Amino acid sequence: MQGEKSLSTQPKFMSKKSNSFNFDKEIASSVGLNESIVIQYLKTNSIQTFDILMTELSFFDEKELNRILKKLIKLKLIEEFSNGSFCLKSKNEGSKVERKKNISKEYLPSKNILKEAKSLGVSQEFIQNKLPEFRSYWTDRGDKSFSWDYKFLKYLLKEWRSEEEKLNKVSKMKPIQKNWKPSKEALKILQHAEIEEKFIIDALPEFVLYWSERNTASDSWNSKFLNHVKNQWVRYKNLISMVRKPTRMDKDWRPSEDCFDVLSLAKINKSFAISQIPEFKLYWLETKEMRNCWNSKFIQHVKYKWKTKNGNVKNVLSRLKDHEWAVNFKN
Repeated sequence: MQGEKSLSTQPKFMSKKSNSFNFDKEIASSVGLNESIVIQYLKTNSIQTFDILMTELSFFDEKELNRILKKLIKLKLIEEFSNGSFCLKSKNEGSKVERKKNISKEYLPSKNILKEAKSLGVSQEFIQNKLPEFRSYWTDRGDKSFSWDYKFLKYLLKEWRSEEEKLNKVSKMKPIQKNWKPSKEALKILQHAEIEEKFIIDALPEFVLYWSERNTASDSWNSKFLNHVKNQWVRYKNLISMVRKPTRMDKDWRPSEDCFDVLSLAKINKSFAISQIPEFKLYWLETKEMRNCWNSKFIQHVKYKWKTKNGNVKNVLSRLKDHEWAVNFKN
């Protein structure tokens, strides 16, 4: 197939009636667009010096033209003479560029390609691991190419960059530290969301404790904390909105379904919570004390009993604050 590109000058291989010229699309896809332009020019104009190439292909600067020529020489598509002129490299003098060919089952990249890959940071081990996969893929497809070396180099660099990105991400993944604190930016976001500062501070110890015990690695602790606090704040506000005037415990009282949802976030199952209702009601019926929100009081009671049952009551009472039940352990 043929491709076109508009230019302001008209080298000999361009149409006299337009500012466009033809180049081989398959060569462009194999070795690069700029490289295919130079190949097309040399194909039409035979042997040319660097100065003539600079004049005729004036849309390339000197540095870019040098790069293109060196690359084509490495790929054995052109050759340079001692007088500094260039021409297409061919099997027979004056013939066309070597035809496309299938990849060999024993294909090995040239020393020049290996050297270039290593100069770009690709390890020898990575090259050896990727070579069989490359050969197998293109053998199965049956495609042809002007330069399997160049195709292999492009493939290597793409895979190497992908591998580096994975390694960089993994290197940033770290378990949460016991003294971890959210960044100033994260705190500002929460404050802009009109979340009380005391609520944020109280949520931090539970958040750190939860993730410390699980030894989970992450590269986004601030994001996790933001989601954690926002979710708890919503639940907290929803329950607070249900608060009425202080009342005494009623013998028919039952916790709302929201209570069980909040407790489930602390990994406390519903059956355990239900089993605590009789004791909770009996105690408060006997004291005859009045409370604004029996739901939040019940959540505190169940969490305390759960930690007692699991042998973890140290400092529990000191951590039971009015909105402690709103801590979301899921995030």
